[in-house]
Amino acid sequence: MGRHREGRRRVWAGCIGLLAATQLSGCGAKLPPAKYHVPSPQEFSTFPAAQQLRAGAKGANLIIILLDAARADHFTSFGYQWDTTPNLGGFFDDSVLLTEAYATAPVTKPSVTSLFTSQFPDTHGTLGIDAKMTGDGATLAECMRAAGYTTAAFTASPSLAECFGFRRGFELFHEVFRDAGLHPAGGGFTRDTGAQVVDGALVLGSVSDWLREHKTQRFFVYMHFREPHSPYGAPSDFKRRLAGPDGRPPEDDSAAYDEGLAYADSLVGKLLAELRALGVLDKSVVIVLADHGEAFGEHGASGHGSTVYGEMLHVPMAFHLPARCGATPARRSEVFCHADVMPTLLDLFQLPAPNTMQGRSRLRLLSGEKEENAGYVVSRSSGRDVTGGLKHPEQVSYALRTSRYTLILANLGQRVKLYDRDRDPGEEHDVAKQHKEVLDDLRGRFSAWADTQRGRPVVLPDGRVFVTTGKGAGMDPEVRRQMKALGYLK
Repeated sequence: MGRHREGRRRVWAGCIGLLAATQLSGCGAKLPPAKYHVPSPQEFSTFPAAQQLRAGAKGANLIIILLDAARADHFTSFGYQWDTTPNLGGFFDDSVLLTEAYATAPVTKPSVTSLFTSQFPDTHGTLGIDAKMTGDGATLAECMRAAGYTTAAFTASPSLAECFGFRRGFELFHEVFRDAGLHPAGGGFTRDTGAQVVDGALVLGSVSDWLREHKTQRFFVYMHFREPHSPYGAPSDFKRRLAGPDGRPPEDDSAAYDEGLAYADSLVGKLLAELRALGVLDKSVVIVLADHGEAFGEHGASGHGSTVYGEMLHVPMAFHLPARCGATPARRSEVFCHADVMPTLLDLFQLPAPNTMQGRSRLRLLSGEKEENAGYVVSRSSGRDVTGGLKHPEQVSYALRTSRYTLILANLGQRVKLYDRDRDPGEEHDVAKQHKEVLDDLRGRFSAWADTQRGRPVVLPDGRVFVTTGKGAGMDPEVRRQMKALGYLK
């Protein structure tokens, strides 16, 4: 008991601790400390609707379901022509669906680190292919565990392996990708590329077993499905065919991707049915989201990781609350990012929050009320530089998005683009010359945001990249093999 109490004391100390300085990876240059978002009393949501949400969420579980590389506009609920996601469509209809949610980075590791820490990539520095999740303060899992929640994570992605630091706060950390590697007949299937992948059914089976054992406890469970990540496709015994407006299945280059997304939707449908059968669904806050999107030739790119355009960053995100919260299902179009998830949840659950978060609570969106300031979100890409921009800072690019406009800064600040998403949702027509006042305003916002980060964006004068080091990560052969199968390593 004393050891347990001491462990909690250390976690709470982490929740309020602040690291004064950090070093630039690759050299000894000192970087200034990051600036964190200290919420005002108004932001911690004292309005009546928030009180009802909190009362309804008291004692609830937290379930986060993440689909890897699932771009928003390939979901039926976002107007896609093929019926890829009927199960999630029903779930979204009964949730608060954030239609303008954007990843902080177009690749898994930095994006999920932002989800777990509420910090932007230029502050947490988890950017390189072998980078570890370190950083200031407590993670979401550490905060939940310190509050008495049982915590568990199930990951099909080797990018989130324990050797990279992602176990922090999780009592159980199940690397499902190892199951597929050790038992290929039971968990892996081969797609046209010949690469063995992790079948999401393995994640579903492991999570279902865990839920049955812990259904009477108060818990936080995170599950990371690899679908619809490349290599695209679904198991051969997955019979469902996609049907579009003309009744025919899609035949373009993204057809296999859509098949994988439909397969992921079927798995989530089974999971939701399991949660209902166990009596857990309406006792839980359930979030469905993606870590980033995927490109199919837009802006001359494919896959993910290389750009900050919408196809790689626009993601689905929905919050489903217990009925007793009184939240009305709705579609909200305010911009939102992964860094906002943790402060919103801690506000909802009324848990002590670390003073190392950079996102903000968006509880007003869940309550159905209007926010005084919708704000903006910032995303960062390292291009194809697996060191996170250390070797090739000229590949680093940024996007700042408001509810209407997208500002893109790239090529060490030499490339500046402005897009009006109201008229140009595909971000294809640069209107920087026609809207100089808007451009100047957004550049000013970006500079103000940059001043809060540990690493200074290289698109600004005196920019410096901050990347955590992966020394000691111990990427074992199985993690390396899986990373290679995903195309991250050669």
